[in-house]
Amino acid sequence: MNRLGLCCISLKLKEQGFGHQTMTFKRFNSLPREEALETLGDRILNNLVTTNRTIQFCAENNYVYRVSSDIFPLITYDEANVSLEDLPNHDDIQDEFDDIAQTISSTNVRVSAHPSEFNSLSSLNEKVIEKSITELNFYSSFFDRIGLPADRRSPMNFHVHNNNGTREEIAHRFYNNFKKLDENCQSRIVIENDDKLNCWSVKELVDIFHPITRIPITFDYLHHKCHPNNLTEQDAINRCWETWQTTPLFHYSESRPGNNPRAHCDIPTQTINTYGLEFDLDFEVKQKDLAIHEYQQLYPQFSTIGV
Repeated sequence: MNRLGLCCISLKLKEQGFGHQTMTFKRFNSLPREEALETLGDRILNNLVTTNRTIQFCAENNYVYRVSSDIFPLITYDEANVSLEDLPNHDDIQDEFDDIAQTISSTNVRVSAHPSEFNSLSSLNEKVIEKSITELNFYSSFFDRIGLPADRRSPMNFHVHNNNGTREEIAHRFYNNFKKLDENCQSRIVIENDDKLNCWSVKELVDIFHPITRIPITFDYLHHKCHPNNLTEQDAINRCWETWQTTPLFHYSESRPGNNPRAHCDIPTQTINTYGLEFDLDFEVKQKDLAIHEYQQLYPQFSTIGV
């Protein structure tokens, strides 16, 4: 079966008052420390409640779910110097972790993450590497805390991101830093193809990166359209699919009308071709769950996807 995936927020739930809250370091630093910690804690708790409700919503609609990368503002930001244990509502946050774990256990919703685009394990900047390791390990520990399997059933997806050196040099540099991650984090990492011509295509990821790292490759439909590197869509999907040892989680979007083919559309209108393969598919479109619903109305063959 092939399930469709909701990314980060539900617009239907937003209408009901469920939404994520953030907090900038400037705002945090402008408040007395005690007040800043209280405000930050309230916002993180709100984000966890929203996450729990969104997982329930996905269960009701048979979606997979990509958690927001903004659940824990400032927690991995070294200048803020704050941990979850510092927050005055730490016990409430732990209780919400338990509630989320119970929701996942009872619904079996597949949960994934796409940590910030600023994470890079192939950078030449040691500070970037250090920050990336901190954030990736933190999100993996969060996944552990809410009972998710420490494997690619709960993947954490990002990009290689670097062009300094040959493709082989970059892949080895990435892998050397990848091995510094906690083991539970390593076992969840997956890498997706890029949309820019000077970045990593499916062909390069499968032919060069994967043999060095053994990390599964996420196929992104729109990125491949922008940067096919002489591979057909079917060949690219097949080659990515073969790198996974569990059901893959791929990404779908289409270009927004206009001059930038890399910009994501509001609602897709083309028929998705899975070429007979089984995989889950995150909808990376602006209208979120509204787009999934409308797409299923346009293409009834997808209205029972995953059922």
